[in-house]
Order: sequence, then C-alpha cells, then structure tokens
Amino acid sequence: MAWIIRGMFGKSVIGYSAEDAEVLEAYFEHSFVQPGSLKRVGWNCGVPIPSEVMPRRVRLAKAKTMSDWMLMRRGGDLVSSRVKDAVEELDPGRHQFFPVTVEDKDGNARAEQQHFIFNVVGRIDSIVAERSHFNVVGQANTDNWAYSRRVGPWQCTLNASVIDGRACWVEHRYTDCWFVSDRLASILRKRKVNGIRLEFHSEEASL
Repeated sequence: MAWIIRGMFGKSVIGYSAEDAEVLEAYFEHSFVQPGSLKRVGWNCGVPIPSEVMPRRVRLAKAKTMSDWMLMRRGGDLVSSRVKDAVEELDPGRHQFFPVTVEDKDGNARAEQQHFIFNVVGRIDSIVAERSHFNVVGQANTDNWAYSRRVGPWQCTLNASVIDGRACWVEHRYTDCWFVSDRLASILRKRKVNGIRLEFHSEEASL
C-alpha cells in the first residue's frame, strides 16, 4: 500500500529570499527531467537538484512555531531532522536533504533542531493503468503523456516490483506529488510527525 503525502500550510509562514528564488527558477527554466523530455525540472519531479542552486537560509515571516514539515513560499518542502531520520531508515542515501539555517523575522538564527529542504529522488512508472481510475492526457506525444485523475472515487494500483521497496518516490506519469510507502507512513504517524497530510491510499499488486 502507498499514500500521497503533502505538507500543510499552517499559521507560520516561512520561505527563502527573492534572490535565492531567482537562482532556482533560472535552473528550473533550463533543465529537463531527462533528455528529450518536455517536462522541466522543478519541485516534486523526482530528479536530483544541484546543491549550489539551493537556498542556505530560510526565514520565518510570520508566527514563531516550527513544524516537522512546512511548505515554503515560492515552493519547496522544509522538513525537520525527525522526517529525515525516518526517510533514511528506509531509503538510506537515496534522497536529498539540504541543510538550512532557520532565521526569525529579524534575521537571527534560531536554536532548534536542524531543518532541511527535502527533495525526493526517484522517478518511476509503477501505475497499473487497467486497475486505476485515471484519464490519459497527451498520448499523441508518446514520450510525454501523463495521467490525470478522473472524477469520482480515487482508485490507483501500483506495481510493487517497480516500486522495489522504496519509501518515497515520484510517479513518472502522475507528477507534482510524492508517494510514500505504508511503512514510512506508519513511522511518521508513530512518531507523531506534524505538518503532514496523508491521502489517496493506493493498492500495490505483485505483477
């Protein structure tokens, strides 16, 4: 079984500078997920991002509390060391965690547990179309077509052999979100990691 995981916007507002955003956006604009693809690199695309284009500092613009998982203004997911530890227990060395300094609204560094910009690495094609409730978009372009969710109840079946024990991943043809395994979801819940939403439970089948 698997879930789609998302961060949540809370009362706190956090983000990186406009200058850092320009560096990231320039990289995204000129980088593609693979040769010949029309899809550009961006947040939640499942490919590595160079550390040199990543912000080194983030700033709390509103409120004072930090969550384990926070969505940032201008894009990206900020996670605590508790999330990092849980992911790396199951997927050691696979994903990217970029350490950042967290500042208050006045620019002073906060003394608390380490936080990281989190990038899931792993773009796979595990959706079993005949057992899922999706429409196909753009199939005339055989390299870049995608699935879109149909109206009605969520139904998605994933090929367990393609997932191959991953704790989290991005689907090649259903992007802009992250899938996580039941094992990782269970750990996050057990440790009471806050700031996350687990939704759209998907089945796994051994094919």
